[in-house]
Amino acid sequence: MNMPLPSIEMNTVIRKLNTLADIEPFFPMLGYAEYSEFDLQNPAHLSWLRQRIDRLLYCGAQYFAILAEDNSPYAIASVLIDERPIELGGHWQSAELMQMAVAAELRKQGYGSQLLQYICAEMKTHRVYSLNLHTYPADYDVIAFYGKNGFMPCGLVPDHYGPELEGKLYLRKVL
Repeated sequence: MNMPLPSIEMNTVIRKLNTLADIEPFFPMLGYAEYSEFDLQNPAHLSWLRQRIDRLLYCGAQYFAILAEDNSPYAIASVLIDERPIELGGHWQSAELMQMAVAAELRKQGYGSQLLQYICAEMKTHRVYSLNLHTYPADYDVIAFYGKNGFMPCGLVPDHYGPELEGKLYLRKVL
């Protein structure tokens, strides 16, 4: 599925990515979005990222990306829908934004917001009531970005990663 993005750049599209090979051009930005210390040349880092993405794909995560006409990677996000049968309270679904990244040289140009808007519209077609995510509480730019796009803080887990380490800030947007 391709959708042109005339409001940003006429020669970009949003495309659903279905395989690890499709996602591979986005590894540098995904790795950095996960950990600023990520090193694509480090085999352990690359193996970890491949396994993380492979697990998300196995669990049914959907990847959406903005690409230029020449297939240059601009932005990517993954979403995991918690689908339930209607008889099990499944009239409405929930979803979690698992990953989101924009190429460093393209940040603050609207690509991330455009991709989020597209994902929110797509999630509505799956009866998703709310889209949830978590980020680091001290990442003020990221929190401001999600706030600008309608996400509100809804919970904090302190020192989630260990003593004296950052926790997780949960945000959500009712669609």
